[in-house]
Amino acid sequence: MIQRFHGQIRSKGQAMLEFALILVLVACVAIAAITVTGNELNKTFIDIQEAIINPSDVGQSSPYTCPDGTTAILHGHKFHCQ
Repeated sequence: MIQRFHGQIRSKGQAMLEFALILVLVACVAIAAITVTGNELNKTFIDIQEAIINPSDVGQSSPYTCPDGTTAILHGHKFHCQ
């Protein structure tokens, strides 16, 4: 009888451990996805905000040079410095 309860406790502990491992894996994937897309998502929100504030500005058509001398990257309808 005691061995039967011991087996149930062990299987519940194993199930909780598997659940915890899956939860950690999902959290790692979510953190990685947010890290990769976070900067691009922020630039998109900035583009939307600028388009709402100044709807007549369609963006620059020629390459923009950043203050540090590098060429800006076109993102959406605006150029952004790295």
